[in-house]
Amino acid sequence: DKLIDDNIRHQIEAYWSPKICNQKPAKTLKNPENHYVLSMFPYPSGALHMGHVRVYSISDSVSRFHKMRGKNVLHPMGWDAFGLPAENAALERNISPATWTMSNIDRMKRQFVRMGCDFDWNREIKTCDPEYYKWTQALFLKLFKRNLAYQKESYVNWDPVDKTVLADEQVDKNGCSWRSGAKVEKKLLKQWFIRTTAFSESLFKGLDDSILKEWRDIIKIQKHWIGEPTGTSMDFEIVPGTIGSADVPRNLNIWTDKPAFVDNIKFIAVSKDNFLAKLEAEQPGTESFHKVLDAKVINPFTKEHIPIYFTNMIEFPRSRDTFVGIPGACETSNNFWEQLGNDVPVLNLTSEAVDEKTQKTMEQARNMNIGGFKVSENLRDWLISRQRYWGTPIPIVHCNSCGTVPVPEEQLPVMLPPIKGDDFKLQNLKNSQEFLDVPCPNCGSPAMRESDTMDTFVDSSWYFLRYTDPHNDKEMFSKEKAEEFLPVNLYIGGKEHAALHLYYARFINHFLHSEGLVPTREPFRQLLVQGMVMGRSFRKKGSGQYLKNDEVEKAGKNWVERESKTPVVATWEKMSKSKHNGVDPEDMFA
Repeated sequence: DKLIDDNIRHQIEAYWSPKICNQKPAKTLKNPENHYVLSMFPYPSGALHMGHVRVYSISDSVSRFHKMRGKNVLHPMGWDAFGLPAENAALERNISPATWTMSNIDRMKRQFVRMGCDFDWNREIKTCDPEYYKWTQALFLKLFKRNLAYQKESYVNWDPVDKTVLADEQVDKNGCSWRSGAKVEKKLLKQWFIRTTAFSESLFKGLDDSILKEWRDIIKIQKHWIGEPTGTSMDFEIVPGTIGSADVPRNLNIWTDKPAFVDNIKFIAVSKDNFLAKLEAEQPGTESFHKVLDAKVINPFTKEHIPIYFTNMIEFPRSRDTFVGIPGACETSNNFWEQLGNDVPVLNLTSEAVDEKTQKTMEQARNMNIGGFKVSENLRDWLISRQRYWGTPIPIVHCNSCGTVPVPEEQLPVMLPPIKGDDFKLQNLKNSQEFLDVPCPNCGSPAMRESDTMDTFVDSSWYFLRYTDPHNDKEMFSKEKAEEFLPVNLYIGGKEHAALHLYYARFINHFLHSEGLVPTREPFRQLLVQGMVMGRSFRKKGSGQYLKNDEVEKAGKNWVERESKTPVVATWEKMSKSKHNGVDPEDMFA
Protein backbone atom coordinates (compact mmCIF):
# COMPACT_ATOMS: atom_id res chain seq x y z
CA ASP A 1 0.00 0.00 0.00
CA LYS A 2 2.92 2.32 0.67
CA LEU A 3 4.07 1.90 -2.94
CA ILE A 4 0.60 2.36 -4.47
CA ASP A 5 -0.70 5.89 -4.04
CA ASP A 6 -4.25 7.04 -4.84
CA ASN A 7 -3.31 8.02 -8.39
CA ILE A 8 -1.96 4.53 -9.20
CA ARG A 9 -4.92 2.88 -7.50
CA HIS A 10 -7.34 4.89 -9.66
CA GLN A 11 -5.41 3.87 -12.79
CA ILE A 12 -5.66 0.20 -11.78
CA GLU A 13 -9.41 0.57 -11.18
CA ALA A 14 -9.87 2.30 -14.53
CA TYR A 15 -8.02 -0.51 -16.32
CA TRP A 16 -9.90 -3.40 -14.71
CA SER A 17 -13.35 -1.84 -14.39
CA PRO A 18 -14.56 -2.46 -17.98
CA LYS A 19 -13.16 -5.99 -17.84
CA ILE A 20 -14.98 -7.11 -14.70
CA CYS A 21 -17.98 -4.78 -14.57
CA ASN A 22 -19.51 -5.33 -18.00
CA GLN A 23 -22.84 -6.92 -17.11
CA LYS A 24 -23.76 -9.79 -19.38
CA PRO A 25 -27.51 -9.15 -19.77
CA ALA A 26 -29.76 -11.94 -18.60
CA LYS A 27 -31.40 -13.53 -21.61
CA THR A 28 -35.10 -14.28 -21.65
CA LEU A 29 -34.85 -17.95 -22.52
CA LYS A 30 -36.86 -20.82 -21.10
CA ASN A 31 -33.93 -22.11 -19.10
CA PRO A 32 -33.85 -23.90 -15.76
CA GLU A 33 -30.55 -22.13 -15.04
CA ASN A 34 -32.20 -18.70 -14.95
CA HIS A 35 -31.48 -17.03 -11.61
CA TYR A 36 -33.04 -13.79 -10.33
CA VAL A 37 -31.02 -11.83 -7.74
CA LEU A 38 -32.85 -8.72 -6.54
CA SER A 39 -31.86 -6.03 -4.06
CA MET A 40 -34.45 -3.52 -2.87
CA PHE A 41 -34.17 -0.50 -5.13
CA PRO A 42 -33.15 2.78 -3.48
CA TYR A 43 -34.93 6.07 -3.07
CA PRO A 44 -32.93 8.68 -5.02
CA SER A 45 -32.33 10.95 -2.06
CA GLY A 46 -29.20 12.62 -3.38
CA ALA A 47 -26.32 10.29 -2.57
CA LEU A 48 -25.65 6.73 -1.53
CA HIS A 49 -24.74 6.11 2.10
CA MET A 50 -22.93 3.21 3.73
CA GLY A 51 -26.23 1.40 4.34
CA HIS A 52 -26.70 1.25 0.57
CA VAL A 53 -23.15 0.00 0.11
CA ARG A 54 -23.83 -2.95 2.41
CA VAL A 55 -27.00 -4.06 0.58
CA TYR A 56 -25.64 -3.72 -2.95
CA SER A 57 -22.24 -5.25 -2.17
CA ILE A 58 -24.08 -8.39 -1.06
CA SER A 59 -26.27 -8.62 -4.18
CA ASP A 60 -23.22 -7.87 -6.37
CA SER A 61 -21.28 -10.75 -4.80
CA VAL A 62 -24.17 -13.20 -5.11
CA SER A 63 -24.81 -12.22 -8.74
CA ARG A 64 -21.16 -12.73 -9.69
CA PHE A 65 -21.05 -16.06 -7.84
CA HIS A 66 -23.98 -17.49 -9.80
CA LYS A 67 -22.59 -16.17 -13.10
CA MET A 68 -19.33 -17.94 -12.38
CA ARG A 69 -21.36 -21.13 -11.95
CA GLY A 70 -22.75 -20.66 -15.46
CA LYS A 71 -26.22 -19.42 -14.55
CA ASN A 72 -28.18 -16.87 -16.56
CA VAL A 73 -28.48 -14.18 -13.89
CA LEU A 74 -30.99 -11.34 -13.81
CA HIS A 75 -29.55 -8.63 -11.54
CA PRO A 76 -31.40 -5.36 -12.28
CA MET A 77 -31.48 -1.91 -10.72
CA GLY A 78 -33.94 0.99 -10.64
CA TRP A 79 -35.25 3.86 -8.55
CA ASP A 80 -38.14 4.22 -6.12
CA ALA A 81 -38.43 7.80 -7.30
CA PHE A 82 -41.76 9.28 -6.15
CA GLY A 83 -42.42 10.57 -2.64
CA LEU A 84 -42.43 13.37 -0.12
CA PRO A 85 -38.68 13.89 0.42
CA ALA A 86 -38.16 14.94 -3.22
CA GLU A 87 -41.20 17.19 -3.08
CA ASN A 88 -40.08 18.83 0.15
CA ALA A 89 -36.53 19.27 -1.19
CA ALA A 90 -37.96 20.83 -4.36
CA LEU A 91 -40.02 23.29 -2.32
CA GLU A 92 -36.97 24.29 -0.30
CA ARG A 93 -34.90 24.86 -3.44
CA ASN A 94 -37.71 26.23 -5.63
CA ILE A 95 -37.12 23.64 -8.37
CA SER A 96 -39.37 20.93 -9.75
CA PRO A 97 -39.37 17.51 -8.05
CA ALA A 98 -38.53 15.95 -11.42
CA THR A 99 -35.40 18.10 -11.77
CA TRP A 100 -34.30 17.28 -8.24
CA THR A 101 -35.03 13.55 -8.60
CA MET A 102 -33.28 13.09 -11.95
CA SER A 103 -30.16 14.92 -10.77
CA ASN A 104 -30.05 12.64 -7.73
CA ILE A 105 -30.46 9.55 -9.92
CA ASP A 106 -27.58 10.69 -12.15
CA ARG A 107 -25.30 11.18 -9.15
CA MET A 108 -26.24 7.91 -7.44
CA LYS A 109 -25.87 5.97 -10.68
CA ARG A 110 -22.34 7.35 -11.09
CA GLN A 111 -21.59 6.18 -7.56
CA PHE A 112 -22.87 2.68 -8.37
CA VAL A 113 -20.64 2.60 -11.45
CA ARG A 114 -17.64 3.72 -9.40
CA MET A 115 -18.39 0.96 -6.91
CA GLY A 116 -18.21 -1.52 -9.80
CA CYS A 117 -21.68 -2.93 -9.16
CA ASP A 118 -22.76 -5.71 -11.51
CA PHE A 119 -26.18 -4.35 -12.49
CA ASP A 120 -27.99 -4.75 -15.81
CA TRP A 121 -28.56 -1.07 -16.54
CA ASN A 122 -30.47 -1.95 -19.71
CA ARG A 123 -33.37 -2.90 -17.39
CA GLU A 124 -33.23 0.29 -15.32
CA ILE A 125 -36.63 1.63 -14.22
CA LYS A 126 -37.75 4.83 -12.51
CA THR A 127 -41.15 4.82 -10.81
CA CYS A 128 -41.60 8.52 -11.67
CA ASP A 129 -41.22 7.81 -15.40
CA PRO A 130 -44.62 7.97 -17.18
CA GLU A 131 -43.62 4.78 -19.01
CA TYR A 132 -43.52 3.07 -15.61
CA TYR A 133 -46.40 4.71 -13.76
CA LYS A 134 -48.64 4.14 -16.78
CA TRP A 135 -48.57 0.49 -15.69
CA THR A 136 -48.97 1.33 -12.01
CA GLN A 137 -52.20 3.02 -13.10
CA ALA A 138 -53.13 -0.05 -15.18
CA LEU A 139 -52.61 -2.16 -12.05
CA PHE A 140 -54.97 0.14 -10.15
CA LEU A 141 -57.58 -0.31 -12.89
CA LYS A 142 -57.28 -4.10 -12.62
CA LEU A 143 -57.94 -3.82 -8.89
CA PHE A 144 -60.83 -1.40 -9.48
CA LYS A 145 -62.40 -3.75 -12.02
CA ARG A 146 -62.33 -6.56 -9.42
CA ASN A 147 -63.89 -4.26 -6.78
CA LEU A 148 -60.61 -4.29 -4.87
CA ALA A 149 -60.06 -0.51 -5.11
CA TYR A 150 -62.72 1.72 -3.59
CA GLN A 151 -63.29 5.15 -2.11
CA LYS A 152 -64.90 5.93 1.22
CA GLU A 153 -65.03 8.64 3.85
CA SER A 154 -63.06 7.88 6.97
CA TYR A 155 -60.85 9.32 9.65
CA VAL A 156 -57.28 9.25 8.45
CA ASN A 157 -53.86 9.85 9.94
CA TRP A 158 -52.71 13.35 9.04
CA ASP A 159 -49.04 14.29 9.15
CA PRO A 160 -48.98 18.03 10.00
CA VAL A 161 -45.35 18.41 8.91
CA ASP A 162 -45.51 16.66 5.53
CA LYS A 163 -49.17 17.71 5.13
CA THR A 164 -50.41 14.37 3.86
CA VAL A 165 -52.27 11.23 4.87
CA LEU A 166 -50.51 8.18 6.30
CA ALA A 167 -51.69 4.58 6.33
CA ASP A 168 -52.12 3.01 9.79
CA GLU A 169 -48.96 1.04 9.08
CA GLN A 170 -46.98 4.28 8.70
CA VAL A 171 -47.75 5.48 12.24
CA ASP A 172 -45.46 4.18 14.97
CA LYS A 173 -46.47 2.92 18.42
CA ASN A 174 -46.10 6.45 19.82
CA GLY A 175 -48.56 7.92 17.31
CA CYS A 176 -45.83 9.59 15.23
CA SER A 177 -45.21 9.64 11.47
CA TRP A 178 -42.78 7.02 10.23
CA ARG A 179 -40.99 9.65 8.11
CA SER A 180 -41.28 13.13 9.63
CA GLY A 181 -41.54 12.00 13.26
CA ALA A 182 -44.42 14.45 13.83
CA LYS A 183 -47.34 13.63 16.10
CA VAL A 184 -50.13 12.38 13.86
CA GLU A 185 -53.58 14.00 13.89
CA LYS A 186 -56.97 12.58 12.87
CA LYS A 187 -58.77 14.12 9.90
CA LEU A 188 -62.01 13.16 8.09
CA LEU A 189 -61.45 12.80 4.34
CA LYS A 190 -62.76 10.81 1.41
CA GLN A 191 -59.97 8.41 0.55
CA TRP A 192 -59.01 5.58 -1.78
CA PHE A 193 -58.38 2.12 -0.35
CA ILE A 194 -57.18 -1.20 -1.75
CA ARG A 195 -59.11 -4.15 -0.35
CA THR A 196 -56.13 -6.16 0.90
CA THR A 197 -58.42 -7.92 3.39
CA ALA A 198 -59.88 -9.89 0.46
CA PHE A 199 -56.58 -11.79 0.32
CA SER A 200 -55.78 -11.97 4.04
CA GLU A 201 -56.43 -15.72 4.25
CA SER A 202 -54.33 -16.38 1.15
CA LEU A 203 -51.51 -14.16 2.47
CA PHE A 204 -51.57 -15.83 5.90
CA LYS A 205 -51.55 -19.38 4.52
CA GLY A 206 -48.96 -18.45 1.90
CA LEU A 207 -46.39 -18.03 4.67
CA ASP A 208 -46.43 -21.82 5.07
CA ASP A 209 -45.70 -22.36 1.36
CA SER A 210 -42.86 -24.85 0.84
CA ILE A 211 -41.36 -22.51 -1.77
CA LEU A 212 -40.17 -20.10 0.95
CA LYS A 213 -36.54 -20.47 2.03
CA GLU A 214 -34.56 -18.76 4.80
CA TRP A 215 -37.40 -16.42 5.76
CA ARG A 216 -36.72 -17.17 9.42
CA ASP A 217 -38.34 -14.64 11.77
CA ILE A 218 -39.78 -12.67 8.82
CA ILE A 219 -42.54 -15.28 8.69
CA LYS A 220 -43.35 -14.51 12.32
CA ILE A 221 -43.37 -10.76 11.58
CA GLN A 222 -45.70 -11.23 8.61
CA LYS A 223 -48.03 -13.56 10.50
CA HIS A 224 -48.24 -11.11 13.39
CA TRP A 225 -48.95 -8.26 10.95
CA ILE A 226 -51.68 -10.11 9.04
CA GLY A 227 -53.07 -12.07 11.98
CA GLU A 228 -54.91 -15.36 11.74
CA PRO A 229 -58.15 -14.72 9.80
CA THR A 230 -60.65 -15.94 12.40
CA GLY A 231 -63.49 -13.52 11.68
CA THR A 232 -64.76 -10.89 9.28
CA SER A 233 -65.10 -7.10 9.17
CA MET A 234 -68.11 -5.20 7.82
CA ASP A 235 -69.36 -1.64 7.50
CA PHE A 236 -72.63 -0.87 9.31
CA GLU A 237 -74.40 2.35 8.31
CA ILE A 238 -74.96 4.88 11.08
CA VAL A 239 -78.66 5.75 11.32
CA PRO A 240 -79.02 9.18 9.68
CA GLY A 241 -79.86 11.94 12.12
CA THR A 242 -78.68 10.12 15.26
CA ILE A 243 -75.40 12.00 15.53
CA GLY A 244 -76.64 15.53 14.91
CA SER A 245 -74.45 17.74 12.76
CA ALA A 246 -71.17 16.14 13.78
CA ASP A 247 -68.66 15.72 10.97
CA VAL A 248 -68.11 11.97 11.23
CA PRO A 249 -68.04 8.98 8.85
CA ARG A 250 -71.35 7.56 7.66
CA ASN A 251 -70.39 3.99 8.54
CA LEU A 252 -69.02 2.15 11.53
CA ASN A 253 -66.58 -0.63 10.75
CA ILE A 254 -67.04 -3.68 12.97
CA TRP A 255 -65.27 -7.03 13.32
CA THR A 256 -66.76 -10.25 14.62
CA ASP A 257 -65.67 -13.85 14.92
CA LYS A 258 -69.35 -14.88 15.13
CA PRO A 259 -70.69 -14.03 11.64
CA ALA A 260 -73.21 -16.92 11.89
CA PHE A 261 -75.07 -14.94 14.56
CA VAL A 262 -75.26 -11.47 12.97
CA ASP A 263 -79.07 -11.67 13.02
CA ASN A 264 -78.83 -11.75 16.83
CA ILE A 265 -76.73 -8.61 17.36
CA LYS A 266 -78.18 -6.65 20.30
CA PHE A 267 -75.62 -3.88 20.80
CA ILE A 268 -72.35 -2.39 19.63
CA ALA A 269 -69.82 -1.23 22.22
CA VAL A 270 -67.20 1.44 21.50
CA SER A 271 -64.07 2.32 23.44
CA LYS A 272 -62.77 5.79 24.30
CA ASP A 273 -60.66 5.71 21.12
CA ASN A 274 -63.68 5.49 18.82
CA PHE A 275 -64.79 8.65 17.00
CA LEU A 276 -68.33 8.34 18.42
CA ALA A 277 -66.99 8.20 21.98
CA LYS A 278 -64.89 11.30 21.37
CA LEU A 279 -68.06 13.27 20.64
CA GLU A 280 -69.10 12.75 24.26
CA ALA A 281 -68.31 15.39 26.88
CA GLU A 282 -68.23 12.79 29.66
CA GLN A 283 -65.23 10.45 29.53
CA PRO A 284 -64.75 7.39 31.76
CA GLY A 285 -62.23 7.26 34.57
CA THR A 286 -60.85 4.12 36.15
CA GLU A 287 -64.22 2.92 37.47
CA SER A 288 -66.63 0.79 35.44
CA PHE A 289 -68.55 2.97 33.02
CA HIS A 290 -71.17 2.59 30.32
CA LYS A 291 -73.45 5.00 28.51
CA VAL A 292 -75.89 4.46 25.67
CA LEU A 293 -75.24 6.92 22.85
CA ASP A 294 -77.74 8.72 20.67
CA ALA A 295 -76.09 7.18 17.62
CA LYS A 296 -77.35 3.86 16.29
CA VAL A 297 -76.30 1.61 13.41
CA ILE A 298 -78.42 -0.35 10.96
CA ASN A 299 -77.92 -4.10 10.93
CA PRO A 300 -77.78 -4.69 7.13
CA PHE A 301 -79.05 -8.26 7.53
CA THR A 302 -82.15 -7.53 9.64
CA LYS A 303 -82.59 -3.75 9.09
CA GLU A 304 -82.85 -3.36 12.87
CA HIS A 305 -81.48 -0.23 14.55
CA ILE A 306 -78.75 -1.37 16.96
CA PRO A 307 -77.90 0.72 20.07
CA ILE A 308 -74.30 1.78 20.69
CA TYR A 309 -72.75 1.81 24.17
CA PHE A 310 -69.68 3.77 25.20
CA THR A 311 -67.97 1.67 27.85
CA ASN A 312 -64.76 0.55 29.51
CA MET A 313 -66.35 -2.67 30.80
CA ILE A 314 -65.45 -4.77 27.76
CA GLU A 315 -62.14 -6.16 26.55
CA PHE A 316 -62.05 -5.05 22.91
CA PRO A 317 -60.44 -7.14 20.14
CA ARG A 318 -56.82 -6.32 19.31
CA SER A 319 -56.46 -3.02 17.42
CA ARG A 320 -60.23 -2.47 17.48
CA ASP A 321 -62.31 0.23 19.14
CA THR A 322 -65.63 -1.56 18.54
CA PHE A 323 -67.14 -4.76 19.92
CA VAL A 324 -70.12 -6.61 18.43
CA GLY A 325 -72.51 -7.68 21.18
CA ILE A 326 -74.25 -11.01 20.53
CA PRO A 327 -75.67 -12.29 23.85
CA GLY A 328 -75.87 -16.05 23.80
CA ALA A 329 -72.89 -16.35 21.44
CA CYS A 330 -70.01 -15.28 23.72
CA GLU A 331 -69.30 -14.76 27.40
CA THR A 332 -68.23 -11.12 27.05
CA SER A 333 -71.55 -10.24 25.42
CA ASN A 334 -73.45 -12.22 28.05
CA ASN A 335 -71.81 -10.40 30.96
CA PHE A 336 -72.40 -6.92 29.58
CA TRP A 337 -75.97 -7.74 28.53
CA GLU A 338 -76.81 -9.00 32.01
CA GLN A 339 -75.34 -5.88 33.64
CA LEU A 340 -77.79 -3.90 31.55
CA GLY A 341 -80.58 -5.92 33.23
CA ASN A 342 -81.39 -8.22 30.32
CA ASP A 343 -81.78 -11.97 30.08
CA VAL A 344 -79.32 -13.86 27.91
CA PRO A 345 -81.07 -15.66 25.05
CA VAL A 346 -80.29 -19.26 24.15
CA LEU A 347 -78.81 -19.65 20.65
CA ASN A 348 -78.75 -23.27 19.57
CA LEU A 349 -77.03 -24.10 16.30
CA THR A 350 -75.17 -27.25 15.34
CA SER A 351 -71.58 -26.88 14.16
CA GLU A 352 -72.72 -27.71 10.63
CA ALA A 353 -75.41 -25.02 10.82
CA VAL A 354 -72.87 -22.49 12.13
CA ASP A 355 -70.51 -23.21 9.23
CA GLU A 356 -73.33 -22.95 6.69
CA LYS A 357 -74.68 -19.69 8.16
CA THR A 358 -71.15 -18.25 8.37
CA GLN A 359 -70.55 -18.84 4.66
CA LYS A 360 -73.98 -17.44 3.76
CA THR A 361 -73.50 -14.31 5.89
CA MET A 362 -70.07 -13.56 4.46
CA GLU A 363 -71.30 -14.09 0.91
CA GLN A 364 -74.21 -11.70 1.56
CA ALA A 365 -71.79 -9.12 2.98
CA ARG A 366 -69.58 -9.36 -0.10
CA ASN A 367 -72.62 -8.98 -2.36
CA MET A 368 -73.69 -5.89 -0.40
CA ASN A 369 -70.12 -4.56 -0.77
CA ILE A 370 -69.76 -4.03 2.98
CA GLY A 371 -66.97 -6.57 3.67
CA GLY A 372 -67.38 -10.26 4.38
CA PHE A 373 -63.82 -11.50 3.83
CA LYS A 374 -62.00 -13.73 6.30
CA VAL A 375 -59.69 -11.47 8.25
CA SER A 376 -58.05 -11.04 11.63
CA GLU A 377 -59.21 -8.40 14.08
CA ASN A 378 -56.15 -6.20 13.49
CA LEU A 379 -55.91 -6.06 9.68
CA ARG A 380 -57.38 -3.14 7.72
CA ASP A 381 -57.61 -2.31 4.04
CA TRP A 382 -54.71 -0.40 2.50
CA LEU A 383 -55.19 3.38 2.44
CA ILE A 384 -53.39 4.64 -0.69
CA SER A 385 -54.60 8.25 -1.10
CA ARG A 386 -51.98 10.97 -0.74
CA GLN A 387 -52.68 14.69 -1.05
CA ARG A 388 -49.42 15.59 -2.75
CA TYR A 389 -48.13 16.36 -6.25
CA TRP A 390 -45.16 14.04 -6.62
CA GLY A 391 -46.80 10.65 -6.97
CA THR A 392 -48.71 8.46 -9.41
CA PRO A 393 -52.07 10.10 -10.27
CA ILE A 394 -55.08 7.90 -9.53
CA PRO A 395 -56.73 7.20 -12.93
CA ILE A 396 -60.29 8.11 -11.98
CA VAL A 397 -62.68 10.81 -13.26
CA HIS A 398 -65.63 12.09 -11.22
CA CYS A 399 -68.70 12.92 -13.30
CA ASN A 400 -71.97 14.39 -11.98
CA SER A 401 -73.93 12.12 -14.33
CA CYS A 402 -71.89 8.91 -14.43
CA GLY A 403 -70.33 8.98 -10.96
CA THR A 404 -66.88 7.45 -10.49
CA VAL A 405 -65.44 6.55 -13.90
CA PRO A 406 -62.13 4.73 -14.50
CA VAL A 407 -59.89 6.21 -17.17
CA PRO A 408 -59.79 3.83 -20.18
CA GLU A 409 -56.48 1.98 -20.33
CA GLU A 410 -55.77 3.28 -23.83
CA GLN A 411 -55.77 6.82 -22.38
CA LEU A 412 -53.03 6.01 -19.85
CA PRO A 413 -50.84 7.39 -18.53
CA VAL A 414 -52.69 10.14 -16.69
CA MET A 415 -49.67 12.39 -16.45
CA LEU A 416 -48.75 14.86 -13.76
CA PRO A 417 -49.16 18.48 -14.86
CA PRO A 418 -45.77 19.84 -15.92
CA ILE A 419 -44.03 22.42 -13.78
CA LYS A 420 -43.40 25.56 -15.79
CA GLY A 421 -39.77 26.50 -15.38
CA ASP A 422 -38.43 25.60 -11.98
CA ASP A 423 -40.90 27.59 -9.87
CA PHE A 424 -42.42 24.70 -7.93
CA LYS A 425 -45.30 25.61 -5.63
CA LEU A 426 -47.84 22.97 -6.63
CA GLN A 427 -48.08 20.76 -3.53
CA ASN A 428 -51.48 19.31 -4.39
CA LEU A 429 -53.16 18.45 -7.67
CA LYS A 430 -56.28 20.24 -6.42
CA ASN A 431 -54.38 23.44 -7.15
CA SER A 432 -54.09 22.64 -10.87
CA GLN A 433 -57.36 23.43 -12.62
CA GLU A 434 -55.73 22.56 -15.94
CA PHE A 435 -55.16 19.03 -14.65
CA LEU A 436 -58.56 18.65 -12.97
CA ASP A 437 -60.83 19.74 -15.83
CA VAL A 438 -61.49 16.88 -18.24
CA PRO A 439 -64.43 15.44 -20.19
CA CYS A 440 -66.06 12.34 -18.77
CA PRO A 441 -64.74 9.21 -20.59
CA ASN A 442 -68.31 7.84 -20.65
CA CYS A 443 -70.62 10.70 -21.62
CA GLY A 444 -68.24 13.50 -22.60
CA SER A 445 -69.73 16.00 -20.11
CA PRO A 446 -67.44 18.30 -18.13
CA ALA A 447 -65.96 16.31 -15.26
CA MET A 448 -63.10 16.39 -12.79
CA ARG A 449 -60.05 14.20 -12.38
CA GLU A 450 -59.24 12.57 -9.06
CA SER A 451 -56.75 14.87 -7.31
CA ASP A 452 -55.12 12.33 -4.98
CA THR A 453 -51.93 10.53 -5.91
CA MET A 454 -51.00 7.01 -4.80
CA ASP A 455 -48.97 5.93 -1.82
CA THR A 456 -45.43 5.21 -3.08
CA PHE A 457 -45.74 1.69 -1.69
CA VAL A 458 -48.03 1.01 -4.68
CA ASP A 459 -45.17 1.88 -7.07
CA SER A 460 -42.78 -0.46 -5.26
CA SER A 461 -45.30 -3.28 -4.86
CA TRP A 462 -44.71 -4.61 -8.39
CA TYR A 463 -41.37 -3.23 -9.63
CA PHE A 464 -39.72 -6.66 -9.47
CA LEU A 465 -42.22 -7.84 -12.11
CA ARG A 466 -41.42 -4.99 -14.48
CA TYR A 467 -37.72 -5.85 -14.42
CA THR A 468 -38.53 -9.07 -16.29
CA ASP A 469 -39.88 -7.07 -19.26
CA PRO A 470 -38.95 -3.39 -18.77
CA HIS A 471 -39.39 -2.17 -22.35
CA ASN A 472 -42.84 -3.64 -22.97
CA ASP A 473 -45.14 -0.83 -24.18
CA LYS A 474 -48.20 -3.08 -24.57
CA GLU A 475 -48.67 -4.45 -21.03
CA MET A 476 -47.21 -4.39 -17.51
CA PHE A 477 -45.05 -7.36 -18.42
CA SER A 478 -45.23 -10.40 -20.65
CA LYS A 479 -46.60 -13.43 -18.81
CA GLU A 480 -44.14 -15.63 -20.68
CA LYS A 481 -41.12 -13.51 -19.72
CA ALA A 482 -42.26 -13.33 -16.10
CA GLU A 483 -42.51 -17.11 -15.96
CA GLU A 484 -38.87 -17.42 -17.00
CA PHE A 485 -37.51 -15.64 -13.92
CA LEU A 486 -40.22 -15.71 -11.25
CA PRO A 487 -40.38 -16.22 -8.39
CA VAL A 488 -37.32 -14.14 -7.42
CA ASN A 489 -34.58 -16.51 -6.25
CA LEU A 490 -33.04 -14.13 -3.71
CA TYR A 491 -34.44 -10.84 -2.37
CA ILE A 492 -32.03 -8.70 -0.34
CA GLY A 493 -33.00 -5.75 1.83
CA GLY A 494 -33.52 -4.25 5.25
CA LYS A 495 -35.56 -5.82 8.02
CA GLU A 496 -37.45 -2.54 8.41
CA HIS A 497 -39.30 -3.51 5.21
CA ALA A 498 -40.33 -6.93 6.56
CA ALA A 499 -43.86 -5.75 7.38
CA LEU A 500 -45.01 -2.99 5.04
CA HIS A 501 -43.28 -3.35 1.68
CA LEU A 502 -43.13 -7.13 1.84
CA TYR A 503 -46.82 -7.35 2.73
CA TYR A 504 -47.88 -5.07 -0.13
CA ALA A 505 -45.63 -6.82 -2.68
CA ARG A 506 -46.98 -10.20 -1.58
CA PHE A 507 -50.57 -8.92 -1.86
CA ILE A 508 -50.06 -7.65 -5.42
CA ASN A 509 -48.42 -10.91 -6.44
CA HIS A 510 -51.25 -12.97 -4.88
CA PHE A 511 -53.75 -10.79 -6.77
CA LEU A 512 -51.93 -11.11 -10.10
CA HIS A 513 -51.62 -14.86 -9.54
CA SER A 514 -55.41 -14.99 -9.12
CA GLU A 515 -55.61 -13.23 -12.50
CA GLY A 516 -53.35 -15.87 -14.07
CA LEU A 517 -50.52 -13.42 -14.80
CA VAL A 518 -47.70 -14.78 -12.59
CA PRO A 519 -46.67 -18.40 -12.03
CA THR A 520 -46.69 -18.55 -8.20
CA ARG A 521 -48.60 -16.90 -5.36
CA GLU A 522 -45.42 -16.03 -3.47
CA PRO A 523 -43.06 -13.63 -5.27
CA PHE A 524 -39.79 -14.30 -3.39
CA ARG A 525 -38.21 -17.68 -2.71
CA GLN A 526 -35.42 -16.63 -0.39
CA LEU A 527 -34.94 -13.51 1.74
CA LEU A 528 -31.62 -12.15 2.91
CA VAL A 529 -32.08 -9.53 5.62
CA GLN A 530 -28.72 -7.85 5.88
CA GLY A 531 -29.26 -5.79 9.05
CA MET A 532 -28.87 -2.04 9.35
CA VAL A 533 -25.99 0.38 9.15
CA MET A 534 -26.78 3.06 11.71
CA GLY A 535 -25.86 6.70 12.09
CA ARG A 536 -26.50 9.24 14.82
CA SER A 537 -29.63 11.34 14.31
CA PHE A 538 -30.99 14.41 16.09
CA ARG A 539 -34.66 15.25 16.62
CA LYS A 540 -36.42 18.20 18.20
CA LYS A 541 -38.24 17.31 21.38
CA GLY A 542 -41.99 17.66 20.89
CA SER A 543 -42.29 17.96 17.11
CA GLY A 544 -39.90 15.11 16.35
CA GLN A 545 -38.42 17.07 13.41
CA TYR A 546 -35.01 15.78 12.31
CA LEU A 547 -32.07 18.19 12.36
CA LYS A 548 -28.76 18.17 10.47
CA ASN A 549 -25.46 17.75 12.29
CA ASP A 550 -24.54 21.41 11.78
CA GLU A 551 -27.86 22.49 13.35
CA VAL A 552 -27.04 21.02 16.76
CA GLU A 553 -24.32 21.39 19.36
CA LYS A 554 -23.25 19.74 22.60
CA ALA A 555 -24.26 21.45 25.86
CA GLY A 556 -22.59 19.53 28.64
CA LYS A 557 -23.70 15.90 28.30
CA ASN A 558 -26.77 16.82 26.23
CA TRP A 559 -27.50 18.09 22.73
CA VAL A 560 -29.39 21.28 21.88
CA GLU A 561 -30.46 23.07 18.71
CA ARG A 562 -27.70 25.51 17.83
CA GLU A 563 -29.94 28.56 17.30
CA SER A 564 -32.78 28.13 19.80
CA LYS A 565 -30.83 26.14 22.43
CA THR A 566 -33.89 23.89 22.84
CA PRO A 567 -33.25 20.27 23.86
CA VAL A 568 -32.61 17.72 21.13
CA VAL A 569 -32.97 13.93 21.28
CA ALA A 570 -29.85 12.17 19.97
CA THR A 571 -30.23 8.51 18.93
CA TRP A 572 -28.59 5.95 16.67
CA GLU A 573 -30.92 4.96 13.82
CA LYS A 574 -30.85 3.37 10.37
CA MET A 575 -29.10 5.69 7.94
CA SER A 576 -31.59 7.76 5.98
CA LYS A 577 -31.54 10.99 3.99
CA SER A 578 -34.69 12.15 5.79
CA LYS A 579 -32.91 11.70 9.13
CA HIS A 580 -29.74 13.48 7.97
CA ASN A 581 -27.55 10.72 9.39
CA GLY A 582 -26.04 9.09 6.31
CA VAL A 583 -22.30 8.61 5.73
CA ASP A 584 -21.29 9.21 2.10
CA PRO A 585 -19.29 6.36 0.49
CA GLU A 586 -17.56 8.94 -1.73
CA ASP A 587 -15.03 9.07 1.09
CA MET A 588 -14.00 5.53 0.07
CA PHE A 589 -13.40 6.57 -3.53
CA ALA A 590 -11.23 9.60 -2.80
